[in-house]
Amino acid sequence: MRQLLVFSMCALWLAAGCGGPPRKGKKDDFVLPPQLVKAMTVQTETYVPLIHAMGQALPLREVTLSVEQPGKLQFLPAEVGETVFERRPLARVRSLGLWSRKNQAAAQVQEIQNSLTQAESDYKKVKELYDRGAVTNRDLETAELLFKTRKTQLTAANAGMSQLDETLYGTGLYAPFTGEISAKFQEVGNYVNMGTPLYRIVDLTTIRVIVGISELDIKFISQNDTVWITPLAYPDRGIRGTIHSISPAQDPQLGAFPVEIRFPNVLKVPLPDMTSMENGHAPVQRKWWILSGMTLRVKISKKPVTGLFVPAEALVERLGKMWVFSVPATANQESAGTAEMKEVALGRTYEGWYEITSGLAPGTRVVIAGNTKLRDKASVRVQMVETGINKELVDAQSAATPDKASVPTQDATPATGTPPATGTPPVKEPKP
Repeated sequence: MRQLLVFSMCALWLAAGCGGPPRKGKKDDFVLPPQLVKAMTVQTETYVPLIHAMGQALPLREVTLSVEQPGKLQFLPAEVGETVFERRPLARVRSLGLWSRKNQAAAQVQEIQNSLTQAESDYKKVKELYDRGAVTNRDLETAELLFKTRKTQLTAANAGMSQLDETLYGTGLYAPFTGEISAKFQEVGNYVNMGTPLYRIVDLTTIRVIVGISELDIKFISQNDTVWITPLAYPDRGIRGTIHSISPAQDPQLGAFPVEIRFPNVLKVPLPDMTSMENGHAPVQRKWWILSGMTLRVKISKKPVTGLFVPAEALVERLGKMWVFSVPATANQESAGTAEMKEVALGRTYEGWYEITSGLAPGTRVVIAGNTKLRDKASVRVQMVETGINKELVDAQSAATPDKASVPTQDATPATGTPPATGTPPVKEPKP
């Protein structure tokens, strides 16, 4: 027993000697630096909410033209893209002897006119003789009857002449207004019936666009309100338009209320002098900035809103309430600060930004990134970001109002036979 005890003590002494002295300076715990978050300074801003919509450019007028009489086409001069002026002849079908019938009718009218003149002269002479008692009452009645018969015949002949004129007019086709040929459906030599489409003509001096506005937004707009339009083909250009009409009934297909917007179109290049062209029949092609069918983005302004706004990323929902984390002004990327939870009340939302109605004061620094797992009173480092509702929404979407001096203007409906004045192209929208 004594030997076992001595052996155990020796073993412990050897183990202690082999272990050596303990190491100094070793850190058992590693301290992480405070979390880096991004923050913005909340300021009072005035934001103009926008209603966004899209539509297609439509001409002011668009008609499909056809002749009123059947026949073989003999005259069809205009081509697609050509500008035609009001009352210009566009087509004619074979008259099939109508001109001969008209000449015969004209000769018949002249003959009856001569007979009427003679009958009137005879009636006056017989009436004078009757007043003297030289002729009987029967002679007077006969002369009067012949005079009235000739008048009736002349009226009937003139009616037949007018009918022939209408028939002859129906063999021709004339431009109802100044515009561009957008489609041609027939060629010379084809036989066409009454109502067969020959041309489609459009009036592009004024552009219409019909957009659907939801029932939530329809209350914010009125007739004659100014709107801003950006063509998809010219994304850096802005055009000022006006609300022309608001439908009182919702369109079942759109699920919204149709709103028609109009704005004047402008030419890319000026037209030559029209006085040098004989009757305006020389082929002309006007180059418009906006063409029928182009896609247009429409922005309609609502009533301005003034308040405090934060992005959705700044909000944290906990215990059924909405909170934000505020950080002190002294905190930065090098020096840490304490993040504080603040309960806020939300107002309206605007495309990912929320209006704060209570709980924050102007100038407060609010965390907008890195707050998902953040806790109250946590130590954080702060990277400041310059942002705001106007910077993110207005600047990013280029929704500024064009300068009045740079907006092209022209008459919506030019005078008959006169092309519209040439304007400048749509202008680039400056930032406010």
